[in-house]
Amino acid sequence: MTFTPRARRALGVAASALTLALIPAGPGGATPAPATAADGPAPAELTATRPFDDTFRLSPSLNTAPFHGLNTDLATRQSPPDGERTVSYTRVSGRWWTAEPQDPSFVQVSAPGRPDRLQFGQGISAVMLGAPAVADESGRYTVSTVVDPSVGDTTSQDWASIVLSRSHRSAGYVTNADVDLGLTVKSDGKLALYHGGGGESAFWSGQVTPADSYAVSLTVSTGADRTVTLKVNGTTLTATAPATVTRWPSSAFLYLGAYLASSSTTVTTFGDGAGHGLSVSRIDTSAGASARPLVDTFDDAPSGTADFGLNQDLSARQPSLLTSNYAAESGINGLVTDPVPGAVQVNSPAHPNVLSFPRGTAAVRLTKPATAALPDPAKGETNGRYTVRAELTPVVGSTTGTDWASLAVSRASNGTGAIDAPDVALGLRVRADGGLALYQGGTATPLPAVPAAPSYAVSLTLAAGTDRRATVTVNGTTVFSGATTAELPRDGYVVLGAHPSAPGRVATVDDLRVSMLGGLGYYGYYATVDPTDGPHPDFTPKVAGWTNFNGYSRDADNLSLGFLDNCGPASCALGVNPEVVDPGVEHRLVAKSAADIKTNLAGLKERIGGNLDKIGAVYLTDEAYYRGLTADQIRVQAELVRAAFPGKLLIFDYASGDLSPVQGVNPAPALADIVGSNRYCQGRGTVQGLVEKIRSKLASPDQHLMLFPETFRSDECGSSSDAQIAAFNGEYGAVAAQDPRIVYLHPFRWMTNTAADLPQTVARQQAAGTAIVHATPTRRPSSAGVYRAADQSVTQLSHNGVTIARATLGAPGDVPLTGHWNGPGVDTLGYYRPSTAEFFLPGPDGTIGAPVRYGNYGDVPVVGDWSGRGRTTIGVYRPSEATFYLSDDNAVFRYRIMLGNPGWKPLAGDWDGNGTTTVAVYDPQTRVFHLNDSNEAESIVDLTYGNTGDIPVKGDWDGTGRDAIGVFRPSDRTFSGAAVGSNLTVYRAAVDAGETPLVGSWG
Repeated sequence: MTFTPRARRALGVAASALTLALIPAGPGGATPAPATAADGPAPAELTATRPFDDTFRLSPSLNTAPFHGLNTDLATRQSPPDGERTVSYTRVSGRWWTAEPQDPSFVQVSAPGRPDRLQFGQGISAVMLGAPAVADESGRYTVSTVVDPSVGDTTSQDWASIVLSRSHRSAGYVTNADVDLGLTVKSDGKLALYHGGGGESAFWSGQVTPADSYAVSLTVSTGADRTVTLKVNGTTLTATAPATVTRWPSSAFLYLGAYLASSSTTVTTFGDGAGHGLSVSRIDTSAGASARPLVDTFDDAPSGTADFGLNQDLSARQPSLLTSNYAAESGINGLVTDPVPGAVQVNSPAHPNVLSFPRGTAAVRLTKPATAALPDPAKGETNGRYTVRAELTPVVGSTTGTDWASLAVSRASNGTGAIDAPDVALGLRVRADGGLALYQGGTATPLPAVPAAPSYAVSLTLAAGTDRRATVTVNGTTVFSGATTAELPRDGYVVLGAHPSAPGRVATVDDLRVSMLGGLGYYGYYATVDPTDGPHPDFTPKVAGWTNFNGYSRDADNLSLGFLDNCGPASCALGVNPEVVDPGVEHRLVAKSAADIKTNLAGLKERIGGNLDKIGAVYLTDEAYYRGLTADQIRVQAELVRAAFPGKLLIFDYASGDLSPVQGVNPAPALADIVGSNRYCQGRGTVQGLVEKIRSKLASPDQHLMLFPETFRSDECGSSSDAQIAAFNGEYGAVAAQDPRIVYLHPFRWMTNTAADLPQTVARQQAAGTAIVHATPTRRPSSAGVYRAADQSVTQLSHNGVTIARATLGAPGDVPLTGHWNGPGVDTLGYYRPSTAEFFLPGPDGTIGAPVRYGNYGDVPVVGDWSGRGRTTIGVYRPSEATFYLSDDNAVFRYRIMLGNPGWKPLAGDWDGNGTTTVAVYDPQTRVFHLNDSNEAESIVDLTYGNTGDIPVKGDWDGTGRDAIGVFRPSDRTFSGAAVGSNLTVYRAAVDAGETPLVGSWG
C-alpha cells in the first residue's frame, strides 16, 4: 500500500463543481451522459485514520482479574475523538515456540507499585495493538513510548521490544518470520533492529548511554529510502533496511513485548507514569472495526513466485479479519484465455507494495464476492448495499493519454475480467488524463472527467436487488449517483483491470477495500471456552492457527470474560443468554422482560469495557424456538441486542426440528445477519436440503447462512467413528464452497479431550480452517458452456451460471472441444472437423493453429491428459470397434482401449484425481456411466445418473481436482453435475440457446 496525499483528495472535492464543464470526447466522439441526480446510496467509510495515544493512566483499584487493567477504562486513557472508538490490546505469546499467551498477570496496566504504566513480568510475553499503524502523507509513521527494559537495573541483558508486523496473527517475538521490523532496547542501552526471521542476527545495532529508562521514537519511511530513524533519549540514529526489503510496509500491526530472563521479580515497563504511554502517528481504524470488511494493502508479498506474488502472504498483507485470494484473467472481452505470464504482479521490485500490470491488458478477480449487508429500515433501505474502493494509477508517472485502469463489480464468479464484458454489473474505467466511462452489461456511458492526477481513489457503492441504484466517486468527487440499467447483484465479484498501451507503461492498484465480503470467510468453534469443564479453560490460543471467528456461548453466566483479552480485533462471537433468558422447565427457557434485557445488556457492555472491539458478532438465544421462545420474543431480543451492540453481526440458529416446511412458521428474525441450524454429522444431500430449509425461513435475501460441522460426539454423531465425523466435516465444507451465501463454518465445541479423541476430525478441521483463514488458492471448478450449430456460436458461463463470453467457432458441422492444450491454465476451445477427421487446436494466445489429422471418418473425438503431463492432447473413439485411440503427441496413438457397446457414448475425465485423464462410456438406454480409472488396465466403476434423452458430460464441479459425471438436458437446456463417485446433484446451470454442451475451467 502506498500513501495518498490528502491535498490531492481535497483538490478533487474542490473541483467537483467544475466537472460538468470538463467533458472529454467519449469513445467514437460520443457525448457524455449528463450527471444524474444525487439519489444513489451513500458510500461506506472504509479509510478512517487518526493519531493514537494511550496514557496508560489507570487507577490501581481498577487493575483486577481477569483483565489486570490491560483494556480497562480505555476511553479515559485514549480519549478518542468524538464518534471514534477506542482501540484495545490483544494478549499474544511473545515467544518463538508457541502461540499460547502467558497468564493474564504477566501483562498489566497500573500494577501494584507501578501506576500508569504498562508492565511485563515473569518471563516472555507481548501484546498487540488492535489497529495497524499506517503511513501519513509523508509516507512515514512513528511509534513513541518510554521504556524501562529492566526496572532498577541498567546492566542486564533483558530487553523490551517494539515489533511491527503486517500480520495480526503474529506471536510478537522480535525474530519471528512474520516480523517486518523489530526493535530491542536492552537495559544497558544496546539497541538492535531485526527483520523477517533472521534468527538472532540483527541487520543494525547501536548503543546509547545506559539510563533508568529510554524515551524511544521509531519512525519508519515507506518510501524508496527504506530508512528507520530512531530517537532514544535525545540521540538520533538512522538505519537502512536490509537488501531483501524493497519497501517497509505502509501498514503494520504494533506489538510491545519483553524478554525477562534475570529473575521472576524483574519487570519491564512502557510509559513514564506521567501521561506519556504509547503514541502512534496514525492508525487505520477501519480495517479491524468490524468482522465484515476486506482490506488488501499489497505490501511486501514475496514476488519471486510462480504467480508473481498475486496470492502470497494474503493473511499478512490483508489486515482485516477476512481474507481472499485472486484469479488472474486476460482482461480482454471474448472467449476466456490465460493472461500473459507476469501480466499481473504484486510487490514487484519495480513497483513495490502495489498490484501492478506491467505487460499489457490484464485483470484480476477476487474469488470471494463483495456482498450486501442487511438493509437499514430506519434509513428507508429495502435492500442491502456494499462499497468497493481502490486506488488506481492508470500510468505510473503520467497524467496524460488514454491508457486506463478499472474497478468493476461482476455478476460472474469467473470470466475474462474485461471491463466491457457482459457480466460486468457496474464498472468504472479511469484514464490517465482523468477521462471516465461507466460500464454496465458491456455498454459504456461516458462521464464528465475529473482533474488529471497521479492516481485516482475510486469507490463503487451498489444498492442491490430491486433498488437498482449506485454511487461512484473519484478522488472525493461524485461522478455518478442514481439508477442503473439493471438490478445489481447481492454478491458481486470485484475485478481490477488495466490497459497499458505500450511497453514500459505500467498501471497499478493499491489499497483495495470492500465493505463486506461474502463467500466462506469465517471459521471457528462454538463454545471455545469449555462450559462443562470446571475451570472453564479457554482454548482460543490452541485453535488460533486455523480459526478467525470463535464463539463463546455463555449458556449461563458462569464464565469469566477474561477470554476477550485473547481475542483479536472483531474476532469473537459472544453469547448473551444470561442477559436475555431465564432457565425454564427441562430444555425450555423463559424470555426476560424487555426492560430487564436492556438493563442486563448495558451491564454486560460495561463489563466488556475496552474489549468491545474484540466482539465481531453476538449470538441470539441458541435454538430459541426449540427452547420455547416465540417469534415476537426473538424479534424483541434481536432489536435490543442490535441497539446495545450496533455494528456487530447478529447470529441466529435453529434446532433442525424447528425448520417447519410451513411458510411463516418459525421465521428467522429480520435483524439476524447470519442464520444457521444445529444439525450435525449429515451427508451432503441432507446438508443441501438443510440449507434450502434455512433459506426458506429468511426474512431478507441479504441474510447470510452458516453450517455447524461436528467436533463432539453429540447424539446425532454418537455412533460415528472419528473417520466418519471427519468425512462429514468435508461434506459440510463442500456444500459451503458451492454457495456464496454460506459465510461461516462453525464446528460445534472444542473440549479438553477433543484432540485426543478425534484426531482425524481435528486434522480435517485444521486443513479446512487454514484454507479459509489464509485464503489458500484452490482449483477453479468447471463451468458450463454451449455450442449452437446454426451460427457456430459458443457461449461460456461462469461457475455461478452467468454468461461471460460469446463468440463464433469453426465452420458448420464442426465439433467444439475443450482443453488446456498448452499446459496448465484455463481451458480454451478448439474443434474437430468430422468431414476431414482433423483437429483444430488453439495456441497460447487462443489463435487456432494448423489442423492435425488423426483418426478416420466416423470416429468421435475425445481429448484429455492421457499420461498426466499437464496438457490436453487428442484421441478418438471408433464406434465400429468400441475402441479408444489416445495420442500423447497429437500424432500417433499411445493407448488403445476397448470399452462399450453399439450406441454407447464416449467421454473422458480424471475420475480419481491423479492428474491423468481416463476414458468412460455412457449407455443412453440404462443411463449408466461406466468409468475406467486406468488407460492400461480395466478398472470400471458404474454410476447411474440423469434421464432418458440426456447428453453425458463430465466436470470438476467442486474444484477438487477430480472429475465427476453430469448431463445436459436438451429439452430445457440445463446442466446437472454430480458429486464425485455419486449421483447426488451438486451443480446446476442453464443456457438460453444451443444444443451441444461444453464444460471447462474458464478461469
